[in-house]
Amino acid sequence: MKGRNISIFWHHSFVMVGLAIALILLGIGAAYMVWLNMLRDQERLNPSTERLLEVSDGQRIPLAQPDPTPVPTAEAVPVAAPDPGNTPEPSATLEMLPPERLIIPSINVDWPITLADVDHLPKFRGVGWIFGSAFPGMPGNMVLTGHVGGPYATLTHLHRVQPGDDILVQTEAAMHRYRVQTIYETTPNDVLAMAPSDKTIATLITCSGDWIPERQTNERRLIVVAAYEGIVQEGGKG
Repeated sequence: MKGRNISIFWHHSFVMVGLAIALILLGIGAAYMVWLNMLRDQERLNPSTERLLEVSDGQRIPLAQPDPTPVPTAEAVPVAAPDPGNTPEPSATLEMLPPERLIIPSINVDWPITLADVDHLPKFRGVGWIFGSAFPGMPGNMVLTGHVGGPYATLTHLHRVQPGDDILVQTEAAMHRYRVQTIYETTPNDVLAMAPSDKTIATLITCSGDWIPERQTNERRLIVVAAYEGIVQEGGKG
């Protein structure tokens, strides 16, 4: 009888321990789901800090631009002729507004800009503003990309730009001027051109080189990097 009682005691103990472990696992699972939902909410609220670029050597670069605190335009490099009478009076601060239009006078480019990512470029004649890149006139790397050929071509003649050429980006409030500094070609899997920067720059990207049918892409990428100069005119729409 005593042995039977001991057996029942150990059986009940085993059951209680099992239930305790199950409850602990359920608690851990619930906590994990809460944490995962919090991360997803953060992704929706601030997606640019959660996205990564993975380069060919395995390096993972966070798509986090510098703090977009408005910068006094008075510190920008003058963009007009030396005559101060022709220079628009700068505003106290720049507004953080999305780009609406890309204008490159030297190659007769004038196209609308829309939000895009590296896998989903515009399906119309427009320029893609890469998701997570900088706003016009704000510290960081504003990445703009467009097709070189086909029905949606917008940057067909980008190879003709020269250092010193103007790159104009219009927002709802102003026209921002960038000046071409660097032009080079690279491979399609080189994404360093899209990495964040502590400088205020714009990077334009399009395809170049021969078409590779089996890959459905061109063999090279043309990169144009331009440095921010300042505001050309207030009230970009009129």
